[in-house]
Amino acid sequence: MLLRLRKGLLSACMMVVLASVSGAAFNLLRPSGIPFVGDWSPKAVSELHAGDLVIHLDEAFEDFSQGRAMFIDARDPGSYASGHIPDSVNITPEQVSDRLEEVRAMLKTGKTLIAYCHDIDCPLSAELVKKLRDLGIGPIKVMPEGWVGWMDRGYPYE
Repeated sequence: MLLRLRKGLLSACMMVVLASVSGAAFNLLRPSGIPFVGDWSPKAVSELHAGDLVIHLDEAFEDFSQGRAMFIDARDPGSYASGHIPDSVNITPEQVSDRLEEVRAMLKTGKTLIAYCHDIDCPLSAELVKKLRDLGIGPIKVMPEGWVGWMDRGYPYE
């Protein structure tokens, strides 16, 4: 009985090791593999997806105050309805393909387009910008601090 238990545990350990090694090898071989070491904070992930298109809260507010910015709220319609940045437009990542012309028209205004979602842990704005960039639409910046950061600063909202 003890021998069968030991054999079973050894087999389970071997499967875990084999799966781990296979997963690591696959990740290393993929062109877009995930680095094993790095900064995985939400801010860093936003910067990874949006690159140099990240705009921080105070700079976004300055552009807003000067009339140089338009915002895209990437949250779900219910969250948008409960409060949003003034004059922002609600476009979720899932709606991108259906609303391309609307985004193109926004870009033609010459204003900086800034996408945001709930907070620093919300990936929706970075996803939205990545999808638009993949479709050749941009530049659109990402404000990682999102709605919560905006509200915490006491900035205006609707």
